[in-house]
Amino acid sequence: MADQLFPVPPVKYGSLQVGGMTLEQSPFAEIVSLGAFSGARRDELVNRIHEVFGVILPEHPRAVLAADGRCTFLWNGPSQWLAVAMEDTGLLSRLGEVCGDACALTSQSDSRAILKLSGPDSRNVASRLVPVDLHPRVFGKDHVASTLAGHIPVIMWQTDDEPTYLFLVFRSLAASLFHDFSVALNGFSSSETDSCV
Repeated sequence: MADQLFPVPPVKYGSLQVGGMTLEQSPFAEIVSLGAFSGARRDELVNRIHEVFGVILPEHPRAVLAADGRCTFLWNGPSQWLAVAMEDTGLLSRLGEVCGDACALTSQSDSRAILKLSGPDSRNVASRLVPVDLHPRVFGKDHVASTLAGHIPVIMWQTDDEPTYLFLVFRSLAASLFHDFSVALNGFSSSETDSCV
């Protein structure tokens, strides 16, 4: 009888806490890319998403939350977006029903991991690796950047004003990114409560 396979987290540590900041794997698990077909089909896609999800797909590097709060659409280039949702929401099937004939849909859930960096100095930590101006006047809540974190390609998404950042990264590079951020966290005040779980 064949052995049953179980999913393995891309990063072996649950979380790292240093100086009031936390680095961890995000619970977000379902990711779908949308690539709009050209011409009228693109407009049709935008209209259908608006009708069903209650949002206008962003034309700039931004993230917009669906009206029902179950998924978020991230700009990922001209006429390209990522839809991100909690696990087991059936996002790919739902999008297929809504707009599968107006765009190319591809599941990215198994190819991407999401790391979450939060805490009062997370902007300073992120700026050690990301060549993006993260000043709150320039990069704030719901801003998105397709960039590098060190040498690793990521999609960076600021989800609140704390700030909290999510980094969408290829699963095979997630452990390396976690390590790079753990190094970037060095130098911040630590205490006996700092830990790697």
